[in-house]
Amino acid sequence: MTALEPTPTDPAHIAPRRDGNGVDLHYLQHALAALGPAMAASRAATVRSHDEDVRSLARQALSLQTSQLAAISAGLLRWDRPKVAARAPGPNDAERWTGLHGAALDRAFQVQLTAHAHASISAARTEMVGGASPHARAIAEDSIRAQCQQLAALHVLSPVVA
Repeated sequence: MTALEPTPTDPAHIAPRRDGNGVDLHYLQHALAALGPAMAASRAATVRSHDEDVRSLARQALSLQTSQLAAISAGLLRWDRPKVAARAPGPNDAERWTGLHGAALDRAFQVQLTAHAHASISAARTEMVGGASPHARAIAEDSIRAQCQQLAALHVLSPVVA
């Protein structure tokens, strides 16, 4: 038995469908929730960073996150989850960033985006192994590629922010 085999008590494996399984739904719901803090960080850095390289990366990240939000929302609508799909990142996510400016903001942005990228890659890999939905798989594949590119950009940015 592997860790990804369905068990009666594992909610990630409930509700198999012709076009996917519970792993897909779990992935989409958690990916949507994870976008809130990442988008708040990107918005803050886009507007308030004093470093042009950080602002540029934040704009790129926000563009990617907006595309991911649309794809994930569409996936949740396919699962008949309109209330979850309509949940946009809220003001609570932005509160953390209100007092940060300059180098402190840049560093916090870098940490948040790095953590988000690693978590996204990990979740997407789990989806690739355990999921069954072609739509969710495409989102996961795109996420892995995009997050690896962001990690590379963050690595280049690292000396500037550190």
